Amino acid sequence: MLSADQLLLASVEREVLACIGCNDCLLACPVVESRHVTIAELNGAVHLPTITDANVARFVTACTQCRQCVPACPADLNRADMVLLNKLKVEDSVPDHELTLQARSTAFASGITLDGLSQTLTGLALFQGASAVALRRFVLKSTLRLLVPGEQLCQEGEFHERLCVVLSGTLEQQSAGPGGVAIQVLKLAQGSFFGEMGVLSDSAEPFTVVAQEVSIVLEAPKIAVMHLMEQAPSVRASLDALYEKRALWSYSRNPGGLGVLPEAAVVELLWSARLELLPTGTVLFNEQEAPRDLFLVRSGFLRASQREAPPAGAAPRERVLTYFREGNVFGILPLLEREPIMGYTVQAASRSEVIRVPGEALAALFTRYPHAHAALRQAGFEAEALARNVAVGLRPAQPGQDLAGTRRSLAPEMLVEEGLAKGREILVIDQEQCTACSNCIDACERRHGNSRLQLRGIQADNYMFPTACRHCEDPACLLCSVDGIVRLPSGEIKIVPENCIGCGSCAQRCPYGNISMHAVEKPERGLWVSLLDFLATGSLRERALEAVDPKAARVAVKCDLCAEYSDYACVTACPVGAAFRIDPGKALQSAAPRTSLAGHRP
Repeated sequence: MLSADQLLLASVEREVLACIGCNDCLLACPVVESRHVTIAELNGAVHLPTITDANVARFVTACTQCRQCVPACPADLNRADMVLLNKLKVEDSVPDHELTLQARSTAFASGITLDGLSQTLTGLALFQGASAVALRRFVLKSTLRLLVPGEQLCQEGEFHERLCVVLSGTLEQQSAGPGGVAIQVLKLAQGSFFGEMGVLSDSAEPFTVVAQEVSIVLEAPKIAVMHLMEQAPSVRASLDALYEKRALWSYSRNPGGLGVLPEAAVVELLWSARLELLPTGTVLFNEQEAPRDLFLVRSGFLRASQREAPPAGAAPRERVLTYFREGNVFGILPLLEREPIMGYTVQAASRSEVIRVPGEALAALFTRYPHAHAALRQAGFEAEALARNVAVGLRPAQPGQDLAGTRRSLAPEMLVEEGLAKGREILVIDQEQCTACSNCIDACERRHGNSRLQLRGIQADNYMFPTACRHCEDPACLLCSVDGIVRLPSGEIKIVPENCIGCGSCAQRCPYGNISMHAVEKPERGLWVSLLDFLATGSLRERALEAVDPKAARVAVKCDLCAEYSDYACVTACPVGAAFRIDPGKALQSAAPRTSLAGHRP
């Protein structure tokens, strides 16, 4: 079987033969260094064992793999792969050297070499199957951290998004217990690792990690982990398997709807379970079949719906009965009551994770725990009971019993289907009070230089949800190799202007159009220079062309929830209180028929 590097080389060599040499890919590239190379030079470097041309080396090193070159190719070639191949050659040519050790705000020589650490990692179980070359590239993108006793590496509930490997010393995972008392969860000795939950699922850290003695940790950012998983399938398989086991273990510690069972029974039930990642639109079962397994929702939203018989000549209509969300259990009632069908379809309404427990495992559990059947029947499982009763006609579809009677502004159907439920802090404008004064837009521009707010967006009743970043739980934009866009430990997603190269990849990935690209403002020109520009037609023409030049410096702009401030500029500036922010998750939990969003103002 060919390695990832061999497959990449074969693909790139085919593309070099098909390249027409038009240079359009480089014209589309936002990296400044692209101005000093040609496509012919890059194609020629593919056949070289090492890159010796300084301009080519500088360009491929600066390349962020933003892939802006891909749609620009008239021959429909993936020129990003060609640059990646050359980029790896430059990385591999970095000589062995002593790595720097980061200790809080200072750095010094570590006594650990690049090749030495790469070789050490090959001996760890997680990295078995990965080549020393792939691990060398992994280390080059990572950071060595020195921790002193009592120093926190990450905090429970905050976003860290690093895969951490303990090279020496001992760390401890802790969880906040009653009264904030730290409870020891696990000791992390040399060779241990953690953080894969945050990297693979974009989630907050489940535990606080504290150094117990002087320790050295290798911190790998998400982009480095993703590249290693691409180059070493064995590492991908190991991380996926471990992620599944730790997710199931976490659920067994907090069993939710299965809490009526003894802890040993829950652990036994989950032993045969599987964690499944469901892309949007995945159907678990439909209304014409009986569920054979029970499901526990770990994240995301799943839609329970039923097709209604349409009037003559009309198209069939789907009626949403309810949504299953984190902590809900479904599929269990037919297993308990031996019903032939549930009468509704369950489909992922967003990217979701569910724990699938085989029905056979539940049946085997009843033989070992005779009281489990009765305990589960008394547990309730309200979300599934509501959907089942409405679907089979045991309960009429009346206002207050399904989504039909819920005001659209708070209806789970609107919050989920429009993607609002995935956000953390959503800006809302009450248009019955709004006077269209634009103070919110002006205040945003005064504070940030460019307004990050536009008064357009989703309309629901008298409320509008403007175009502004939602700070999603699983942000599609958050994959930048130069840290031009990052998530702060507290959860806000922020553009780092000094790192942003203006490629626009984050703006393209955002499914809601809430990231825009703005020209980098140049220093103010003096009065006489501006007057000369006005008189000089040629200069005015040059400046007009510069405005549409794809090479003109740009920067991504988005709402960061005024992360450096104690208030929201847009909310504070509203003179009539029409602007406010809500947490959609809390609004979804407390959504009730005929309830107004006004009750959720902070």
